[in-house]
Amino acid sequence: MLLNSILLILFLVNIILNNIKVIGAVFFGELLLNMFLNPNLKNNIKKLKVLIYIYFGTFIIQILSVQEGEVLFKIFSIYITKTAILNFAVNFMRIINLIMLSWLVSKKSSIFNHFGEYKRVMENVVELVPEVFVIFRKRMRLKNFFRHIFKKIKI
Repeated sequence: MLLNSILLILFLVNIILNNIKVIGAVFFGELLLNMFLNPNLKNNIKKLKVLIYIYFGTFIIQILSVQEGEVLFKIFSIYITKTAILNFAVNFMRIINLIMLSWLVSKKSSIFNHFGEYKRVMENVVELVPEVFVIFRKRMRLKNFFRHIFKKIKI
């Protein structure tokens, strides 16, 4: 469950933030995780070659739609701006990050097999979170509270 939380944090950072440096750091972190934990990485990368044409089309649309900002160079009447390039880079990195996250979460990946016993304990703790609020309402003593929780977890 802890690894699920880490992947959720990576997902939220990828979706919410717009900074190219942060998204690039997330990209390299996910790439390292995939290199070490994903046995099907080479096959997955080969499948991405088909998407290159879609990304190239997205690049052209980004260039044509964003014409304001610092102009890097001009091709006929089309201005290539720094803003357009950054927008494309952020969107491209987000898509790649989401694809790599899906590889990590897929059942073919061995990421969740490394922490088998801890995964079970964390799942039990997360299941007990609503019960903790009920116990607080009952105003149970701290000693009895921990005894009750540890019995449920069965450490």
